[in-house]
Amino acid sequence: MRKKKIGALLMSACMVASLTACGGEGNEEKDPTPTPNQGTEATPEPTKEPAQGTDTTPEPTQEAEPTPTEVADVPQGDPVVIRYGTHWINDLDPNHVDDVSGEYTMNETQRQAGLAGLAAIKEQLNVEFEFIQYSANTTEELMTSVLAGNPVCDLALMWGGSEGTILAQNVLQQLDDYAYIFEDEDTSWMFYDKLYGHHYMLSNVIRYKQRWPLIFNISMIEKVDSLKDENGNTITPMDHYLNGTWTWSTFTDYLTKIQAYYANTDAPDGSKYDTIQAYETDHRFAGLSAMYSAGGAIYGNAGLEPDSEASIKGMQYIEDLFEKKLLVDPGTYDDGKGTPEWTRAADDFGKGATVFTDCPDWWIGGVAGSAADRGEVVGIVPWPREDSLSIDDPEYTQAITLGDSVGVLKGVSPEKTELALKAYALYWTSYYKALGGVDSVMAYKEQNAIHELNDMKIDVLHEKYGDKILECFLAIGDKLVNDYADLLGIRVTWDDIVGKSLYGLDGMSAYDVAVKANMNLFTNVTSNVESILASNEVHDNQAPAVDGKQAVFAAGTDMASVNWAEYFTAKDSVDGELDMTKATYTVSESLDATKAGSYGDAVKAEISDAAGNKGEKKIKVIIYNPDNTTAPTIIAKEELPTVKVDTDTTTINWKDFIESAVDADGIDVKDTIAADLSELDTTTPGTYNVALTVTDYAGNTGSVTVAVTVTAE
Repeated sequence: MRKKKIGALLMSACMVASLTACGGEGNEEKDPTPTPNQGTEATPEPTKEPAQGTDTTPEPTQEAEPTPTEVADVPQGDPVVIRYGTHWINDLDPNHVDDVSGEYTMNETQRQAGLAGLAAIKEQLNVEFEFIQYSANTTEELMTSVLAGNPVCDLALMWGGSEGTILAQNVLQQLDDYAYIFEDEDTSWMFYDKLYGHHYMLSNVIRYKQRWPLIFNISMIEKVDSLKDENGNTITPMDHYLNGTWTWSTFTDYLTKIQAYYANTDAPDGSKYDTIQAYETDHRFAGLSAMYSAGGAIYGNAGLEPDSEASIKGMQYIEDLFEKKLLVDPGTYDDGKGTPEWTRAADDFGKGATVFTDCPDWWIGGVAGSAADRGEVVGIVPWPREDSLSIDDPEYTQAITLGDSVGVLKGVSPEKTELALKAYALYWTSYYKALGGVDSVMAYKEQNAIHELNDMKIDVLHEKYGDKILECFLAIGDKLVNDYADLLGIRVTWDDIVGKSLYGLDGMSAYDVAVKANMNLFTNVTSNVESILASNEVHDNQAPAVDGKQAVFAAGTDMASVNWAEYFTAKDSVDGELDMTKATYTVSESLDATKAGSYGDAVKAEISDAAGNKGEKKIKVIIYNPDNTTAPTIIAKEELPTVKVDTDTTTINWKDFIESAVDADGIDVKDTIAADLSELDTTTPGTYNVALTVTDYAGNTGSVTVAVTVTAE
C-alpha cells in the first residue's frame, strides 16, 4: 500500500504540471485513433499508437541528467548507427518534420524527451538512431528483407496485432542472452515474458491500467443504504480493496444489494435495459479479468492456460454472476457467436444506466465526463480477487493487452544486437526521466498516474474519494501482467468459446466443458508456430495480393468460354508476378448471363504462391442487352458542388454532380461520364454550363447540362 505517498505524489504531480492536468483537463490533444482490437475476429489495423507514451504527460520542469559515464567507457570514433524501423515515423522520430507544413510531427513535450534520449545514447554509447519508415506493409517488409539477407532495420517496431504473424515468420531473434540488459526496475517492464519458450519482444510504452478496467459510479452507490456502515458512511469498492476485503464473494454481495435497490428504478432513455443494472458489461473482458484475478490466463508463463484450474474458476464465477443476472451484457450481434454489442455497456454507464462496467480505456473519459456533468463521481478499482487468494498473492493479477512491440531481426550481428538493445533501454529510460523531470522511470510512472486519471475525467482531487481513487489506480499498475493472447492470434478463439458457452450456442455448454473439448483450436495455432520457430527457415506466411477489374459482357455470353485470367492479376512479395492461368475461378450461381444486370462479387479468383499462401479476389460482372437502343437516363443533383478558382479541371470528379445515371435496364453507367469543358473557365469566378454525357454498354448516350459555379474562395 502507498497511503503515505499519496499526498506527496499529488503535490509533486501538480507542481510539475505546467498546464491544467491537475485541474481536471487534459494538457495535450490525444491521438484520436483508438486501439481497436477488442476481441473481434478481424485482425486489427495498425493503431499508430504514439510509440513514446501518452500525450497526457505534463511538460517537464527540468531536463533529467544523464547517468554519469566515464569517458574511457564510451566507444570512440564514428558513432554506430542503429536503424530503428516503424510503420509510423511521425510519432517516433523527434527530428521528423511534415513534408507539407515543415513542422515537427511529434508533440513538443515528447519531442524534447526524445531528443534527451538521443543525447544519452550518443554520449554514453556513441550510438545514433536512424529512424526509418517501412515502405511496404510491416509484416511483408520485415519478412522479405530477412529472406533477402538484408534486414530493413535493426530494431523493428511492429504494430499491435501484427506480432503473431511476424513471430510465425521466424524472422525475429531470440533475446534470451540479452535479458541482463533489462534486469533493473527501470527497464524490466520493457522485456516481454517468454513466448514459446524464448524471449522475442520488447515494449516501450508504460501502461497503467487494463484495456477494459472496472469502473463504477460512486454517487449511485451512495444511495444504497445496505452498503453503508453503522455510522452511515458508504463502503465503496475502494474501501473494500484497501481493507483487503475486495473478493469475489464481496463483489457478489455488493452487486446483489445494488440490484435490489435499483430493481424498480427506470433507466435513462436510450438504455439497453428498462431499469438500472448493477453490472452491465462486455462478458469477454469481464471473463478475462476474472481469470487473471484467480491466477489464470489464456496464454501465460506456462504457455496455453485457458483450461487451467484458475482460468476455469474465473469463468465459472462469470457464469454464476450471469445466471444470477448480476452481470448482464448489452445483447449480442447476430453472428451466432454470442459477441457483445461492442461498447454499448460503457455507453449505458455514461447515461447512468448501470453502476459497474468494464470500460475500454480510451472510452472512459467520455462516459466519466458525462457522469461528472451530472455532478456524479466515478471510481476505479482492481478487479476483485478469488476468495482463496490474499491481496498480495502474486497469482492475483490484472490483465493488460498489448500495443506495439519491438524485436530484433535475424541477420543483425550479435555485437550489433547487444548494442542496439542497450541503446534501446537507455533511450527509453532517458526519455521517460526527461518527460517527467524525475530520476527514475518508476517515479515517472507514479507521477503520471495523476494525469492518466485526469485524462479519463476521474476526479483524483475529489475531497472525499480522491486519495482512494489514486491508491487503487496505482494498485492496478502494480498487478498488471501481459495478456499475450491477442499477440499470438488465439484471443479470437477464446472469445468465440466464451460467447457460445455462455449462451449455449453450437452445443457448447459451460465454459469448462467447452474449452476442454476445443483445446485443439488453440494447440493447432501454437503447435504450428512452435514447429516453425524450431526450424532455421524463414516462413513465408504472406498471401499474394490479387487484384481484378470489372467484366462486361453482352447477354447470352457463355461464361464457361471466358478467359478469366484476363481480368485478374496477382503479385506475391516473394515470388513476384503470378501466372493467373494457374488460378482457380468460381462463377457465382447468382450470375445470370441471359439477364441484363449488375452482379457484384460474381467471379472469384483464387491463387497460391510457392509457399502455399492463398490469395483471392472477387469482381463485379455487368451483363447488358446488346439490342438496347434506349438512351440512358442521367439526372443532375439538385444542389451542385462549387469549384474553386484556378482548379485543375482534370481533378474535378463529375460524379459529384450526378444523382444517377442508368441504362434502360437500371445498370449504373456513371463511370462513363464525359464532360464538355468548352465553356468552363476555372480561372475566372462565375457560372458556366457543362454538358455531361454518359454512354451505356450498348453504345447509347444520354446528356444533361449542369451549371458549374466557380468561386473566388
